[in-house]
Amino acid sequence: MADLDAAEQRSQRVTYGFGAAAGVVLLVLLCLLCSRVIF
Repeated sequence: MADLDAAEQRSQRVTYGFGAAAGVVLLVLLCLLCSRVIF
């Protein structure tokens, strides 16, 4: 049971990491798009 919990925590951390990276990329793209529209 402990092994399953540890694996679940690891996979959750990986999922959060990918989510955070995707959020940062989307934020950068949004900023670039907005700067293109404004200037």
